[in-house]
Amino acid sequence: MPDRHVEAARDTAALDHTASGYTASDGRASSDPHVLARALEELPHGVLVHEGPDHRVVGANRAARTFLGDRPGILGRPLREVLPEIAGQDLLGRLDRVLSTGEPFAVREWRIEVDGHVDGDDRLVDVDVVPLRDALGAVSGVAMQFRDVTAAVRHRRSLEADTAALRERYAAAQDVVLTLQRSLLPDGLPVLPGLRIAAHYLVAGAEQAAGGDWFEAVALDGTAAVMVGDVVGRGSVAAAVMAQLRAVLVEFLLDGDDLDTVLARLDAFAGRVPGARGATVCVALVRPDGEVRYVCAGHPPPLAVSSDGAARFLPAPGGGPLGVAGPAATVGTAVLAPGDLLLCYSDGLVERPSQDLTVGLTELAEVASAAVRRGPASTMSADATDRVAELTVERMTRQGYHDDVTVLALRLTGRVVPDFATEIPAEPRRLSVLRRDLEEWLTELGVGDADIASIEIAVVEAATNSVEHAYPEGGGSVRVEGQLDGQGRICMTITDRGSWRNAPADPGHRGRGLLMMRGCMDTVEIDDSAEGTTLLLDRRLRREPVVSPATVAGTSATPRPSTMTVTLTTTAEPRIALGGPIDLSTAEDLRRELWSASRGGALPLVVDLGAVTHLGSAGIHVLYDFVEDMTADGRGLRFVVPPGSPARHAIVLSDLDRIVAVSEV
Repeated sequence: MPDRHVEAARDTAALDHTASGYTASDGRASSDPHVLARALEELPHGVLVHEGPDHRVVGANRAARTFLGDRPGILGRPLREVLPEIAGQDLLGRLDRVLSTGEPFAVREWRIEVDGHVDGDDRLVDVDVVPLRDALGAVSGVAMQFRDVTAAVRHRRSLEADTAALRERYAAAQDVVLTLQRSLLPDGLPVLPGLRIAAHYLVAGAEQAAGGDWFEAVALDGTAAVMVGDVVGRGSVAAAVMAQLRAVLVEFLLDGDDLDTVLARLDAFAGRVPGARGATVCVALVRPDGEVRYVCAGHPPPLAVSSDGAARFLPAPGGGPLGVAGPAATVGTAVLAPGDLLLCYSDGLVERPSQDLTVGLTELAEVASAAVRRGPASTMSADATDRVAELTVERMTRQGYHDDVTVLALRLTGRVVPDFATEIPAEPRRLSVLRRDLEEWLTELGVGDADIASIEIAVVEAATNSVEHAYPEGGGSVRVEGQLDGQGRICMTITDRGSWRNAPADPGHRGRGLLMMRGCMDTVEIDDSAEGTTLLLDRRLRREPVVSPATVAGTSATPRPSTMTVTLTTTAEPRIALGGPIDLSTAEDLRRELWSASRGGALPLVVDLGAVTHLGSAGIHVLYDFVEDMTADGRGLRFVVPPGSPARHAIVLSDLDRIVAVSEV
């Protein structure tokens, strides 16, 4: 048997030769080859060097020889002979490609079998392979570096397996926390003339994180009341106290008391409620003209950021926490300019372990200023208020956070959106124009997608009724007016000067327009007279706050299709994908497309309504007819209607989901 010390010396000499032969493409050594060879020998990672198409081994450092079980006589022999078990493990083919193409390759945690390995045959390695070139630049061999990561990977997988149950319990606990927080926080923020409001809330990263942070925004006849508070402690007790403070503060504000009186009443209430002593709160009343009145009871002051990014904290008016002995909170005043943004926040956003609070406040001013001036492309299409709220939370919590984090942003838009007013001829084709103009107006007001979809359905249904029923002889027009009032309500008026015919006792699938209107709006009133018919519709607008995880709550920035679109996929289960509006003007087109796609009812059909932007009662009527006919013929039929889509809302309102299979995909 060869002396292994002699074999090792030969391998080192081979590495010496290899190093001197492959140091530079121009044939000149860039460093002492003996030093390089000794360094390669001592590397903890294995290095194998091969020459020629049979991958003849010309170099192997100590780590490589050890990995191969100190096999004797490996130099000068093809790798297939040195490591016969490599056959069928896809490594030789990879080496051949590097040799033929000159392109390196790398792979991580590659499973390879090595017979007789001291730690077991089944190994996991990280491999990097690069081509070696001769003095003329031709690829004449390959160098392979590998690292045995078997132990590390097995340890990691063991930890993952051991903690799987813990992760499941943690996830379940987080779901409970998030559900609790959502139930105690406001379900929406008001949409008011001249103002934009956005809120982002992150739950602290602990299983018992149901904490005491809270926020609220309410409309006070054109004035926005925004508030952020924090209750001492966490858990269910703190959450319950938080809910009480939020509820009574809103009630005091709605009573019409001045801000001094509101805070005095809240302070007295906190003194009587166990767990409320020491709570902090910031309340700001902001008018569209920029006048601000605010109080900070033991809470950091609001941050104002101008449209050019200049940031300033409002002067702290003074006042200690609620329910404790100390100076009463006083009211401060400020004036915001058009485009300015006011940021209220909880101390969890700015507190840093072992650092003074001024460090976090300075960082907040810098981050908010940068977010106003610019942002990543993914956020620039959103309203500036949403962008600043999102980016502020994201960037201020990059190093982690230990308490609940709340950001409530309010911005003066600096412009007055005129009331909506249009008059269209009583013709089906004009409904698409009405829908487009209405959507543009609602988007400019800052109305969210869900509210836009509901208002469009109701208004277009009301106009459709006028087109169908008010002018049997043709002619005539329909007038539509809209207004956003100071309480955050959209009030719509649809008027015609015709005479509606009486509704039949059993309208069948028709006559669902009024039902859909009532499902989309808070109130629907009909005023019939000899001069015509007027429908009064109103709905309170609410924009959803973002409760962990944070995403931009945008508005409809991209115009929707103005005509119905159809895409047919012919497979074993034919699928018709519909998009755009389906109303009185496109209902008959829908009927033809459905029957064409199903080959006159001979084939089963999937009807994808995910891209439909408006589904009116005329479209519902066509879908009812199609469902009944297909069902009578025993043909399979399924509707795809994603949650939250405009079509989903109409399908549920009309009870169509009760007679046909409806899925999300």
